[in-house]
Amino acid sequence: MPSDPLVVAARTGDSDAVARLYQREHREVWRLCLGFLADRHEADDAAQDAMLKLLDQLDAFDATRSFASWRNAVVLNHCRDRLRRRNARARAESDAAARELPAALPSPLDHAQRDEVRELVAALLAHLTPREREVFVLHDLQGETANVVAAALDIAPSTVRVLLMTARRRLRGLLAPRLALSPGSKRAGT
Repeated sequence: MPSDPLVVAARTGDSDAVARLYQREHREVWRLCLGFLADRHEADDAAQDAMLKLLDQLDAFDATRSFASWRNAVVLNHCRDRLRRRNARARAESDAAARELPAALPSPLDHAQRDEVRELVAALLAHLTPREREVFVLHDLQGETANVVAAALDIAPSTVRVLLMTARRRLRGLLAPRLALSPGSKRAGT
């Protein structure tokens, strides 16, 4: 399998190649961070940190793997670490964070439609278990195959399919009440 010339050049310390690699990968890394962390602001910070980590660890990249799979695994591990720290902080701050959660949900009057959809997706993803969220983001949002997801998460493809089915079912259940109240939908008793 041919090596990615940009990755090869960046590994040699070519600053132009490093800058181009950063530019090429940052958007994808940010999208992964948003999906894994379910928080736009944290995804902004995490993507910057994850990109630095990727660039620092380029020498560890195994050219026999696809760069995208390696990148996804590095970003996933980085986000898992952030989630662990975030969860520990949340436990230390007690239930105050849980009481504030509903106030953080976006209002249609406060955001443009695109930002509203992103916030809704992030809020819904927060209801998934970390493993369900990882599988859903990699497969359904990033378009990776079950085999690629399995390799990135070091689980069996059958486990990917089960987690994906569970995540989709949970998301449908969360979306159903919202869709039932959307404009133009039939409401009970009308």
